[in-house]
Amino acid sequence: MELTNNKTKIRLIIASGVYLLLFICGIVFVGIRKTTNLPPIYVINIGVDLFGMLMGIVLFIACIIDVQKTGSDQRYFLGLLGIAFLGLFTDLTAWLVDELPALRTINILDNTLYYMCTPIEAFFFWRYITNILKSDTKQTRVMDRAMSVMLAVSIALRILNLFNGMYFTVDAAGVYHRSHLYPLSPVYSYIAMLVSGIEIVAHRKKLKTHQIVTLLFYVAVPTAVNIFRVAVFGLSLSFAAIMLLLLLMYCVVNIDQGREKMLADQELGTASQIQEGMLPSIFPAFPDRSGFDLYASMEPAREVGGDFYDFFFIDEDHLCLVIADVSGKGVPAALFMMASKIILANNAMSGKSPAQILADTNAAICSNNRMEMFVTVWLGILEVSTGKLTAANAGHEYPALKRADGGFELHKDRHGFVIGGVDGVKFSEYELQMEPGSTLFLYTDGVPEATNARDNMFGTDRMLEALNRESGASPKTLLNNVKAAVERFVDEAEQFDDLTMLCIKYTGEEKAAPV
Repeated sequence: MELTNNKTKIRLIIASGVYLLLFICGIVFVGIRKTTNLPPIYVINIGVDLFGMLMGIVLFIACIIDVQKTGSDQRYFLGLLGIAFLGLFTDLTAWLVDELPALRTINILDNTLYYMCTPIEAFFFWRYITNILKSDTKQTRVMDRAMSVMLAVSIALRILNLFNGMYFTVDAAGVYHRSHLYPLSPVYSYIAMLVSGIEIVAHRKKLKTHQIVTLLFYVAVPTAVNIFRVAVFGLSLSFAAIMLLLLLMYCVVNIDQGREKMLADQELGTASQIQEGMLPSIFPAFPDRSGFDLYASMEPAREVGGDFYDFFFIDEDHLCLVIADVSGKGVPAALFMMASKIILANNAMSGKSPAQILADTNAAICSNNRMEMFVTVWLGILEVSTGKLTAANAGHEYPALKRADGGFELHKDRHGFVIGGVDGVKFSEYELQMEPGSTLFLYTDGVPEATNARDNMFGTDRMLEALNRESGASPKTLLNNVKAAVERFVDEAEQFDDLTMLCIKYTGEEKAAPV
């Protein structure tokens, strides 16, 4: 199970520490009660509970160090594990406090909590199943609401038992007794397991045979044990059986899915290398040219991203600069990014103006855009000998411009529509005169929209503050300053979007291009 950040890992370590403490308390309680004075059936149940708790601690530690899983599958599996552990602890306590009049209240409350564990466990299994099957149909959503309502009713009935004793009672001598409605107490669990089993069979094509068998075991065995427990008083093996099945499920389902994730990660790693190879990454970019200093970087939020930048000479005196942001994330965005980059470059090399480059790129993408994706683009062409920059903006972020004698400010240029949105769109262009010492900073929305743990965004004001901290520095230093400011602001929050920046400083000291 992949831990997405340190806070998650800390929470899991704390939880495992709590479970270990409960296990130690259980051993201490056993020592205080002196099990040698208890009937053999009590000793058997206590021993089974302790073994199940020990197994749960080992399994929970395995979940902490495992790096294969993430997200809601992890959450519900750990929920199953935690409730099973609590069920074992409360069952152990129930046997230890039975027949002790002084602990009658503890006996009642402990058994009430034990009774609650069974329906909650069944509900977590239902949620776990629908998550690993990626089942999000209308019928599944309706059933999930029904299961939630029935769970609430089941828990309420167990609380009501404190007043009417319909499931169990504890007499004045501290002895636990089943009541006449006890056989109805596991009804919710029967229903939840039946519905979960139907869900597994209905979506069996999404799983391998051994995974199906393992999950159906989890449906059948606890149900059979509950039926046995209702029929025969004296052996409470439900949660011990569940813990064994969780171990089996962890080995068969989770690790099997982890192997598939590892292979997918390897493929994504290859895709990431291909994508990185398409972006110019050697600096200085043009060591045989002067008149400007240029630096760029791209850090994807996932293994592959949808942002890209590009820079290349159209002829000896005209440098094309591009920064873009594709809608979406992951592999689809990366594929769309590579296609967009190639089309933009091909149009630019034809000697067109920035507005015409964007218009022709938009027409090419709209002609075969079945996924209905789009890309925002800022594209400029710098005439190195004069410093004249002609640019056009297709729905991208405002560039930040520093004049030779000032600081960085947003240049609020006119935005055209995004590329790939609507065919036939026309784009306007504008000119900027880059004087020696002028610097242009381009970025994608991953910079201003970087979000910290309190859901606050980094924003353009903080970006400009980071740029102006050393406004006359080299492009590489400026990018590093912005990146460091973003990282300090975000702290331990997960990176939500690609972080892409390009900066060019115009010096005007152009030497002749080599022949």
